[in-house]
Amino acid sequence: MSRLSVAIDLTPLLSVRTGIGLSVAGMWSALEAMDDGPRLHPYALGLRNGMSFDDVPSHIKRVRLPARLAVEAWSRFEHPKVDRALGDVDVVHTTNYVTPPSRHPTVMTVNDLSFVYQPSPDPVVATFPAMLRRAVARGANIHVTTRQVAGEVDDVFGPGLVDAGRVSVVAFGIPPVGAARPADPRIERLIGGRPYVLFIGTDEPRKNLPRLVEAFAHVALDVPEILLVLAGRQTGHSKLTTDVIEALRPDVASRVLRLGVVSDDARSNLLGGARAMAYPSTYEGFGFPILEAMRAGVPVVGSDVAVLREVAGDAAAFADPLDSAALAGAIRKAVSDGPIRQALIDAGTKRAACFTWEATAVGLDALYKKAARDAAR
Repeated sequence: MSRLSVAIDLTPLLSVRTGIGLSVAGMWSALEAMDDGPRLHPYALGLRNGMSFDDVPSHIKRVRLPARLAVEAWSRFEHPKVDRALGDVDVVHTTNYVTPPSRHPTVMTVNDLSFVYQPSPDPVVATFPAMLRRAVARGANIHVTTRQVAGEVDDVFGPGLVDAGRVSVVAFGIPPVGAARPADPRIERLIGGRPYVLFIGTDEPRKNLPRLVEAFAHVALDVPEILLVLAGRQTGHSKLTTDVIEALRPDVASRVLRLGVVSDDARSNLLGGARAMAYPSTYEGFGFPILEAMRAGVPVVGSDVAVLREVAGDAAAFADPLDSAALAGAIRKAVSDGPIRQALIDAGTKRAACFTWEATAVGLDALYKKAARDAAR
């Protein structure tokens, strides 16, 4: 088959990068670097230009529709179509659930089903289940990054999608780390050279931060000077985390640092300096931070849920995310038990090497070709 023309949605690159933004950046860069890979036609949805980033291609096409009205329409109807705006392409790849009706074969990346299991008050996110059902009914191929999410997609939007070959597992690589930069003076002052346990992610219910804070309170009593550093966007849910922090003994509460959203450079520096990474989510679709920590030589404590078991293999310490004492025990060993620390570091380094963006690009290219073949039948 000759090289395909693929329209790929880069809208997530135009705002602050959470996990989805990092995944889209990784997919785009890897596909663009492929020898004999697809011809890429990047597009973005919305009337606003968004933020400016060096890795957003200058030739990106703008689908100038009001995003909120468009997704509401696409969750109910087969219009407005965007084919004219996308141009003459063979396949459309939607990367963040928003999947417009199209006459072209479509590949849609489904990172997780948190919007099904923990419905969001966000009006755009609330349209995702209906929009995905319509895309599945049109024959879209679904890209997921773990076998666990493949099974969930089949349960919710199937059954029979997996058996029919409509769900493909193509894992992500690990977000790249830039060149070493000077530490953020504000963060450096707050940490003050003390050891710390790191969490990176948005403070939303499934990230389970209140229970992580409870676990840290146990660890802090046994490990002098240890800090808990929470990096990532705060939300309306963050008050629950605040309440737990404020209920701690003052000397322990002062050792919980909430940094909010941090720059890529700060993220890299925080990972490199952490004593351990704690990732106690009750639900995940993949889990970039645990792989980033492993690559940085940092031991990982993860929640004992299927996706993190699948991604981390035997390279993390696992604990029941609903048991703060169990989390505390795993964290304590990861920061203080020399042999366990070293075993986790060694296993993590090997595990991280299994995830490359080159492999992601090869898998996606094969999926595009499959989608085109299926549509031609």
